[in-house]
Amino acid sequence: MSARLRERIRWRSAVALGDGGPDPAVMARAGAYMFFAVGFFALASLLLSPFPQANVPALAGLVGCAWAMGVGMLLAFDRMPPWGFQVLVAGGTVLASGAVYFSGEGSSTYAFFYLLMVLYAFYFFPRAEALCHLVFVGTAFAWALVALAPADPVGRWVIAIGTLAMAAHMVSVLRERVEALIGRLSEAARSDPLTGVLNRRGFEELLDRELERARRTDQSLSVIMVDLDHFKRLNDRLGHGMGDIALRTVAEVLDQGRRQIDTVARIGGEEFAVILPDTDEKGTYVLAERLRSNISSAFLGTRCPITASFGVATFPDHGRGRNALMESCDQALYAAKELGRDRCVIFGADVAVISNGGRFLNHGESEARLATLLALAEALDLRDHGTAEHCRAVGRYAAMAARELGFDDGRVERVRIAGTLHDVGKIGLSESVLRKPGPLTDAEREEVQRHPELGAQILSGSSFDDVRQWVIAHHERPDGRGYPLGLLEDEIPLEASILAVADSYEAMTADRSYRPAMGDEAARRELTACSAEQFSPVVVEAFLRALERQPEREPTPV
Repeated sequence: MSARLRERIRWRSAVALGDGGPDPAVMARAGAYMFFAVGFFALASLLLSPFPQANVPALAGLVGCAWAMGVGMLLAFDRMPPWGFQVLVAGGTVLASGAVYFSGEGSSTYAFFYLLMVLYAFYFFPRAEALCHLVFVGTAFAWALVALAPADPVGRWVIAIGTLAMAAHMVSVLRERVEALIGRLSEAARSDPLTGVLNRRGFEELLDRELERARRTDQSLSVIMVDLDHFKRLNDRLGHGMGDIALRTVAEVLDQGRRQIDTVARIGGEEFAVILPDTDEKGTYVLAERLRSNISSAFLGTRCPITASFGVATFPDHGRGRNALMESCDQALYAAKELGRDRCVIFGADVAVISNGGRFLNHGESEARLATLLALAEALDLRDHGTAEHCRAVGRYAAMAARELGFDDGRVERVRIAGTLHDVGKIGLSESVLRKPGPLTDAEREEVQRHPELGAQILSGSSFDDVRQWVIAHHERPDGRGYPLGLLEDEIPLEASILAVADSYEAMTADRSYRPAMGDEAARRELTACSAEQFSPVVVEAFLRALERQPEREPTPV
C-alpha cells in the first residue's frame, strides 16, 4: 500500500463542503470503507458458499470494481466536485444490482448491499438527493428481479424497498437529532452562559462576516465597545452574585435597546460590544448615547448605581480590518475612561492624543493633564475646522477681555485656558452634525447642546474646578434662554460671560466651510445689538475696548 493511501485511510484534517456541509474527508473515508467491505464480503461469499448458478468471473470483476472505487474515493476526494460522491454511490447501487443479477437468484443476499448505499446517502446527502437515490435503488432492484424472473418478484421488491425506506427514515431522524445537538453545542460555544448574548468567539466570527459584507456592498459598519465603570468596586462591596445580576441586567438593557439588525456580545469580564451594520458614526453615537442613558437609568436608585463608558469606531474610516477597528474602538473607550467615564467617545485624531498621553494622567500631574487637554482641544479644532486656530483665538480674546476687566495675571491665565478648552466637550459629537451647513434638526440641536456638560465632565478634578464652572455656562444668556442650565444674568459667572463673547466674536469673524466670515465691524455691531439679552453688557463693552487697543496690547499668542 502506498504512503499516500495509508495517509488517506487515517485522514484527520477537515475540508468543508460548503457552509455546514459534511466533511469530504469523512465522506471519502466512510465511502471507501463501505466499498472495501462490499468487495470483501462478496469475495468471501464466493469462496465459502458460492451460488450454484453464479457467474463467478463477473462477480470477481465486480469485487475489483468495488475496491477500485474505494481507493479512488480516498485518493481523489479533494479534487472531486460535490456531485462526485453521488455518482460513486449510484455506481455502488449499480454494482449491487450486478451482484444480484450475476448471482443468478432473485433472493440473493447481495441485495443487502443496497442497504449500505441507502444509509450512506441518507446520512451524508441532502434529503431530496437521498430520496432520489432511494428511487434509483428501487428501480435498479426492480430491473434485476425482472431479469431473473424469480417467484413473487413484486413481494420481494416491496419487502426489500419497504425495509430500505424505514431504515432511511430512522437514519434521517438520527441525523436531524445529531445536527440539532451540534447546533446547540455550536451555539453554546459562541454564547456567553451568564448573559445569553454572544461571547468573544461568536463576536469575532460575526464581525469578520459583517466586515466582509460591508466591503462587498461599500457600506459603513460600526462597533460600540462598552465597559462598566468601577465594576470591581461593586464585586468587592456587594459580592460576585450581585455582580452577575448587574452583568445580566446590562446585557438585557443593551439587547432591548439595540435595533433588530444589531448584535450584542460580552467580550470580557465587564466589557460588552455591539455590532451595527450599515451605520455611520453619527447614527452609532446617537444609539450609544441612548444605551448609555438606559444603563444609568436601569441602576438608578439601586444598591449598585452603575454607569458605563462607550467607545465608537466605524469601518472604513477608523479601520479596515477587525483588529484595526477594535483597536480604534478600544482607544475611544480608553479616552472615555480617562475623560471622566459615563460618556461616549468617537474615535478620531483627538482620541489618539489621550491614548498616547493618558499615562501621565494616572500620576495626578495637573500640568501633564492640562497639556493633554490643550492638545485635545487643538485636535478637536483640526477635526471640526481644519485648523487649530479657533480654540487659540477664543482663549486669546477671552484673556483680552479679562485683562480689560481688571483681572490679575493669574486669573487672566485661567480665563485664557478656559477659552482654549471651552469646546472640549465636542469630542462626543459626530462630524456630520458639527459640519452640517444647513439648520439642525431638534435631535441634532439637543446633541450639540450637550457639549458644555460633557466638557465639564471632561474637566472634572480639583485643579479645574473653576474652569469647569465657566465651561459649562459659556452658552448661558442673561435673559435665561441659554443652555444647558437656563441660568439668568446674576447666576452666570463673569468668566463664563467672557467666554460667550469671545467665542461668538471668533465664530463671526472666521471663515467656515458652510459660510464666509461677516467681518470685524459687522461682528462688533452684532455684539452690541445682542448685549443684555444674549451677552453681558459689561463684558461686551470691555471686549470692544480691548479690541480698540489690540495693536498696542495684544498678548502673546498661545
